[in-house]
Amino acid sequence: MILPHSVIRWGSSLLVGIPFVDHDHHEAVEMINRMAGADGAERLSLMRAFLGHCEEHFAREEEMMTRTGFFALDPHRQEHQRVLAEAQRVLTRLEMGSDETEYFREVLPQWFLEHRATMDYVTADFALEHGWHGEDQDPVKAAQ
Repeated sequence: MILPHSVIRWGSSLLVGIPFVDHDHHEAVEMINRMAGADGAERLSLMRAFLGHCEEHFAREEEMMTRTGFFALDPHRQEHQRVLAEAQRVLTRLEMGSDETEYFREVLPQWFLEHRATMDYVTADFALEHGWHGEDQDPVKAAQ
């Protein structure tokens, strides 16, 4: 089902071939779409959950990059840190009563699509070429 305010349509073109990444990205798209159509307390609650989702996803992705010796780990990690800091600023503004509609309907969806098409695409391709088994390998589960 496509939500009325959907800003990203999930489809096979967004897959990168690594199950945990694709799963997390699918969840992120659903969350972004819900935030784009929400307001007030609902948007605030969704943003808190989204921030937690991103922190967990970025940690798993960075662990995969570390394990495969990804050549651009530092720039990719820095981009994750930048996005988390930006999301935290947006959360603070939401807590102060701002609606941040442009962020949820334009800025965040555009960032997600560009990040997936560039950094995540290259990262996934590298990981798969350097021994990462895409079936169900999750760096958090593998480390336990």
